[in-house]
Amino acid sequence: MSSGRLSGRTRTEHSGRGRINPVRALCLAGLVLAAGYARADEKDQPLVRAAYDACVPADISPVAVEKSAEDGVFVAPSGQRYLASELHVPDSQPGGTLSAAGLAAGVASGLEAVASGPENRWGLTPAWIVLRDGDAGELVQAVRLMEGAAVYAPDQEDSACAGLLRLAETAARREQRGLWGDKTAAPVYSAARPGQLEEETGNYVIVKGRVVSLGKTESTRYLNFGKYWKTDFTVTLKASDEAIFDAALGRSGWQVEKLAGKFVELRGFVQVRDGPHMALRHPEQLVVLEHPAFE
Repeated sequence: MSSGRLSGRTRTEHSGRGRINPVRALCLAGLVLAAGYARADEKDQPLVRAAYDACVPADISPVAVEKSAEDGVFVAPSGQRYLASELHVPDSQPGGTLSAAGLAAGVASGLEAVASGPENRWGLTPAWIVLRDGDAGELVQAVRLMEGAAVYAPDQEDSACAGLLRLAETAARREQRGLWGDKTAAPVYSAARPGQLEEETGNYVIVKGRVVSLGKTESTRYLNFGKYWKTDFTVTLKASDEAIFDAALGRSGWQVEKLAGKFVELRGFVQVRDGPHMALRHPEQLVVLEHPAFE
């Protein structure tokens, strides 16, 4: 896995920074989306604030940053460069703004970065980027997702934080904001069309499809989306990661070994290995799109 932070952590209430329990925040955000408020600011702001509460560690000091000319990159006075984590911006999508049109009025006092992982090979430190307005904070990742300016690309976080970021993307998809309003820009593909997936080799995509069969070796678990493994779409995960995936899937009543015949959504980079292939490294890359049957 890419990080040791996939621990199912639960944030306690932290009244000093106005934080709320992440489970409560997730429920609140879901109710806000379901309510369908008429004004965008009433609909967007609670989810953006809830994502800040659930995702940004309260015990790590933020660093003041400024937006770089590079999309998704923010620079501190020290020269340290931070990357807005958990996001992927398709090549066809412009950089976008830092604030959705519907967010609360007022001028933000600045941008802050809170590191979420170690520096990568390109000298970028993955971080949560916060749009600060006094004591209140809005998570830029959630803003970008709600604008439809980026795709949720899980890399560090799980549990309530991941659920809120996924909700932010879901809101944009439902309302066809940004890239979701253009079918040629939205990176969503069918697992039943491996030829189209091969054309997206090297790109980050979302794939929907039914798992035809499962396979396993000592080191690898396979999700097969066709009968012909030489040409059809295949998804793999490390056997050593199966317990982590089972823990995440278990929240909705599933396990990896029970996914045959189930309709799922996956997200990640497409490569070619006997047909189009996606390697899963984070449990939030895999979601089952149906309810478990009662036994």
